[in-house]
Amino acid sequence: MGDSIFDVGTNKYVKNSVSRCDFVPYGETRFSKPSGRCSDGFIIPDLINKAIGLPFSRPFLGLKAGSQLPPSINFASDGSGLLDSTHSDWGVVSFNEQLKQLAQLSKKNLNLNDFVVVISSAGNDIAANLQNIADIDLKAMLMSLEKGLEQLYKYGFRKIVYSSVGALGCSPIVTSGGKCVSEINNLVEEFNVQAREIVLGVAKRFPGMKGTFVDGYSLIKSYVENPKRFGFKHAGGCCPNCLSQKNTLSGLCKNPSDYVFWDIIHPTEHTYTLLAKEFIKKIIEVL
Repeated sequence: MGDSIFDVGTNKYVKNSVSRCDFVPYGETRFSKPSGRCSDGFIIPDLINKAIGLPFSRPFLGLKAGSQLPPSINFASDGSGLLDSTHSDWGVVSFNEQLKQLAQLSKKNLNLNDFVVVISSAGNDIAANLQNIADIDLKAMLMSLEKGLEQLYKYGFRKIVYSSVGALGCSPIVTSGGKCVSEINNLVEEFNVQAREIVLGVAKRFPGMKGTFVDGYSLIKSYVENPKRFGFKHAGGCCPNCLSQKNTLSGLCKNPSDYVFWDIIHPTEHTYTLLAKEFIKKIIEVL
């Protein structure tokens, strides 16, 4: 579940969606063509599945009615957030709509306790208001998250892994000279602290529920602040024009793996490879 950090192509199945990464040069490194993933190559779900021996997850909206369900299903939608209002005019599948899609699995003859639900949602609720952070409603976001986790339990899911919002204040969309914007990061930290409490709290309240929290924020911040330590040469973005100039190689760097970010907000496969290791650890914790 979630947003572009996890989306493997959901939005190409959403009519008139304008929040998509299915154009050149996305997928340039790994697929040699656009795959719907907002990066140069593999993203976190791909890397998790590859590590544990599962085939790549398939978008729920792309499954044919009546067909056998694959072992890994992807509900994430690029541009979506915890709030229904976030990018509602972009043609995205909100967190609450994704929950309704998961509800359909609860109606099938499946042991939902075998499933691990991995979630990355909330970044767009903040990113959509970077120009006026006073408009960001953390309380509403946290309430949506808590209700969503409770709903998953009611459906029958018992294993949850939730990812923090990344270090948005360190992304190229807002940085100047490589320095992170503390005002934005402070807000992200405020959300993450409370989100972690909710995830762990819900897991304690409901019998049989297991929940873990991935601190991707601290990891990304450390990559930007000490790029060479983690095998990067640049803290910025490889393709700063990717989102604004579609189907062009204008400004594309030669080696994406040298960069923390692919475009002005999405990480490279190199960054995702490092992050995926932490996700795998947390998944093991709930098994």
